[in-house]
Amino acid sequence: MISLIRKELKQLMPFALLWFCLVVMFYGAELATVRIDEQSYLGWCDQYCDVGTNVDIALFTILLYMIAAYSLFPREFDDYTVDFLRSLPLSRTSIFISKVLAAWILLCFLLVLDRIIQAAFLLMNTQTITGKHYWNIDLQFLLRDSLFAFVIVAHGVFLSWFRTVGLILYCIYLVSLIWLEQAAGVSGIYNIFSFFNNEYDGTNLLLDWTTIGFHITVALILLLISYMLWTRTDSKPSAPRRGKVTKLLLSIGLSIVSFLFVAGYMVSMTQRSVIESVDSGIRKLQTEHFHFSYRDVNESAMRKLEPFVEPDYQALVALLGAQTQPIIHADMTSDSEHALGLASWKKIRMVLESEDEVDPLYRRVLSHETAHVFQAVESDRMLAKAGGSVGFFIEGMAQYTSFSIVPDPESRQSNWLISSVAWDRHNIKFEEMVNRSVFESLYDPELLYGIGDIWVDAMAQACGEESIGNFLRAVKRKEAAPNLSGPTYWRYHLQHIGCELEEVNNLWRKLMQEAIEQQSAGAFPYFDNVVVTRSEATDLITISAELRADESGILPQYYYLRVQSEAKLANTVSPVLNGKLVTEGARATVEFAVLPRLIDGKRFRYQLGYTPVPDSRTYFDKWRSGAVPD
Repeated sequence: MISLIRKELKQLMPFALLWFCLVVMFYGAELATVRIDEQSYLGWCDQYCDVGTNVDIALFTILLYMIAAYSLFPREFDDYTVDFLRSLPLSRTSIFISKVLAAWILLCFLLVLDRIIQAAFLLMNTQTITGKHYWNIDLQFLLRDSLFAFVIVAHGVFLSWFRTVGLILYCIYLVSLIWLEQAAGVSGIYNIFSFFNNEYDGTNLLLDWTTIGFHITVALILLLISYMLWTRTDSKPSAPRRGKVTKLLLSIGLSIVSFLFVAGYMVSMTQRSVIESVDSGIRKLQTEHFHFSYRDVNESAMRKLEPFVEPDYQALVALLGAQTQPIIHADMTSDSEHALGLASWKKIRMVLESEDEVDPLYRRVLSHETAHVFQAVESDRMLAKAGGSVGFFIEGMAQYTSFSIVPDPESRQSNWLISSVAWDRHNIKFEEMVNRSVFESLYDPELLYGIGDIWVDAMAQACGEESIGNFLRAVKRKEAAPNLSGPTYWRYHLQHIGCELEEVNNLWRKLMQEAIEQQSAGAFPYFDNVVVTRSEATDLITISAELRADESGILPQYYYLRVQSEAKLANTVSPVLNGKLVTEGARATVEFAVLPRLIDGKRFRYQLGYTPVPDSRTYFDKWRSGAVPD
């Protein structure tokens, strides 16, 4: 058996070499960009040790381990080298077990080696406090990751019998998790990514042994099935072809079933909207620069909106000094509950339901989305390629232009006030705004609209309103330096149009401070003593928080809770729940009831919020992290 394992380890050397190359690339980048002798345990552990579920890390790990598992059996059978092994005085059981053990031993060895390398780098830190190494957590990580490696090897050995079809089967499993999350709210114990759910009690990592035990049991069952499949598979060219024909038919059948499953899922996601469109009837309307599609039930609303679309379009062209005037296809049949409008290249999708004489909201939404089209066209899509560095500008510029073309001073003032209070309380920095993923992980994503609007207003005041359009065209110039990001990106392109980033940022902060000082209405209480409890009778999760009034002494009427489960594979739109205000004398508390199906696993993130000004946007506090009580 030992000789067989040694032989399999030699066969897995290419995989070990792949891992070694990845390690060299990673530590090469670390040595070039980070002071290794100043790295702390939490510094290099970073996202991997962070509280919550690391789906991205789990996906990469699954992919890597699948490569190792897929290299065990298929090549031996395709090259007929397995016949040589079977000609030796060895049982097929020994051959199968040695291959599985070899893959698991190699993965465990690489995990241990990775921990040793990390510990060696950490020992270079001479600081006694930040250099502390939490060995107990590391050993628990090592145990969990070793069990995870065993589970994925079992998956890979089973799926590799089906060759490429096996990968399709795994895709079905992942799609099923997403479907289960959407249908039942959670995928529960079936979610393999719960393996990477980090929960702590002080400095002790709490492993979810219920989930781990379930997946190990499934892995053992799959290994038993794999043993029956692989040991009964004959690779000899002269062998009867009945088994091969059966396997071919089975593979074809699974491929068809997989295709039908995935196709059925995709069709079910769009069937409702398609049926509604067909039943309601679609009409067309063309203006000089718009091709509209809308439902016949919205005929009156569309006709009332029509006289304004071209003047608003031309006003935007003049404001930006646009060099091109694209034809825009506007689909007004959207029924999204989460967004009034969306734009992509030269297409707009919008909600149109109002029957008012002329609803300024829909004029402004259309102007907002049209601004997104001009951003893409005028910058030749280069603005979007800058990624998270420009997210606040993309939304802020669309807000600025839409309010300029369709004024609504009251709404804009409340947006500025909410954004300014959030900026002041959370100490939001420009460096966070130019990293959208970081910003949205800390704050309410909708803050980008208001804060971005104030920033673009500061840019227009400091550099002239023409600088907005000039900036769009500056980012597409061929001689521009590539691969810039963050403040460097903005400083470089603003200087090209004769504008200084520091001047804009100083005015931006001044405008927000003035918005806070000129506050004439609005209540912005503080949330204190947040407690998460769970009812044994109803199984409901309750989140309660004490309210501490601000200087006005007034409390808002409406309260909201945004919940985001950390263990879900597909987190799209976070549900928002209403809260109940409870007052007892001078003490005020707000309570939220959360259904368990909205939270998958132990950890979840949430934001507490309220409506500070009537009919305004919701003010949300920073993201908080909580755990479901046992």
